[in-house]
Amino acid sequence: MKILLYEPIHQAGLQLLEERAEVILAPDTSEEAIMPLLADVDAIVIRADGAVTARIMEAAPALKVIGRHGVGVDNVDVAAATQRGIWVVNTPLANREAVAEHVLGMMIVLARRIREADMTLRQGDWEGRNRYIGRELYAKTLGIVGMGNIGSRVAEICHAAFNMQILYYDIVRREDAERRLAAKRCDLPTLLAEADFVSIHLPRSPDTLHIIGAQHLSLMKPTAYLINTARGGIVDEQALLKALQDNKIAGAGLDVFENEFTFKHSPFFELDNVIVTPHMAAHTQEAMVGMSMVAEDILRVLDGQRPVHPVNDPTTNA
Repeated sequence: MKILLYEPIHQAGLQLLEERAEVILAPDTSEEAIMPLLADVDAIVIRADGAVTARIMEAAPALKVIGRHGVGVDNVDVAAATQRGIWVVNTPLANREAVAEHVLGMMIVLARRIREADMTLRQGDWEGRNRYIGRELYAKTLGIVGMGNIGSRVAEICHAAFNMQILYYDIVRREDAERRLAAKRCDLPTLLAEADFVSIHLPRSPDTLHIIGAQHLSLMKPTAYLINTARGGIVDEQALLKALQDNKIAGAGLDVFENEFTFKHSPFFELDNVIVTPHMAAHTQEAMVGMSMVAEDILRVLDGQRPVHPVNDPTTNA
């Protein structure tokens, strides 16, 4: 068997694959680099960069399974995979804790103005301690946009640690969160208007592209913060940039961007009220091991078994 990796994965998962198959690493994640490698590939493992398109699947007649190292499958054409009888699998719980902790870190750094104070002190200015007066998280209102595995974990931590009130927007009612966390489901405008912190945990799709735009951002409190560790493009970046420049909201934490891996600089980098990280919320040692374990489902499929974490079910198309 032959398995193609778009990018390197942790040795734990890699070892499982190498025990059973020939594993090849693409030179880069562009379609031009991937296409020549596909003729006899049985499985593909993809991370955040690149895409598995219908064209790539057509060039891989032996392809049986696509493994997403992580959760989101917006860079995999799931419909095309299902039509061609190809399983798509992911690791829905592997990075739950890592991303939730990253959200909390961004919230604290923003609210307590740690970045500004750090930069000021490095310049020898102790008076920053009197200029950068932060806000506490305790008893504030948290708005979760997408109460899935990660969103619910963020809500759980904030409710338990900071006695935060939880609002959530989701197409599915989350009765368990309502019972455990006293979470209240509401529409998106209400959540944005009432929350002190807004954390986004939606998948990227045609329905969620720019779901938060200028009109929605105008509803937020001038003291509120927006955190996006989900996918770039869910928030209209130009609208967000203007809201931040005009101090319409207090700040933002951004781990994802609309055109990732293609830019070296962003106007967000110029703003003191923004924390930016390079799509690394899931990058802890523990989560990288967990996400690499997509290898287990890949091998199950190649052994003719049903996967534990399927994104689709191509057998219904048989």
